[in-house]
Amino acid sequence: MKSAFILCALIAVTPAAAAPPSTCGSPDDYGRALCAYQRRNFADAEAGFRGIVDRNQHDSLTIRAVYFLARTQMKRGRFEEASALLIRIYSLDKAFYDAWSCDFLLGECRKATGKE
Repeated sequence: MKSAFILCALIAVTPAAAAPPSTCGSPDDYGRALCAYQRRNFADAEAGFRGIVDRNQHDSLTIRAVYFLARTQMKRGRFEEASALLIRIYSLDKAFYDAWSCDFLLGECRKATGKE
């Protein structure tokens, strides 16, 4: 009886579903792409990040979009494409490359393609 009461209490305080990621509902392209990534909708995430990257603006939003496009490619098993994007980040902003552990990700891509 006591264990049934504890089980009922635990069920009562457990939320029914996880809240959506905080970036969801953002009106900008980056926020929508990041929301798609967080929801594991990689096709929409790829399209959104690629749209930002293809604008080729030199700003922090673009470098983050390149990063998440690389991560999206990794999630989709496209390690060659992800590698090229990570190398691009290195050429654009080495400080970002270092701070966001892109070297580790590049190593993971190389392992996945049998190059390490």
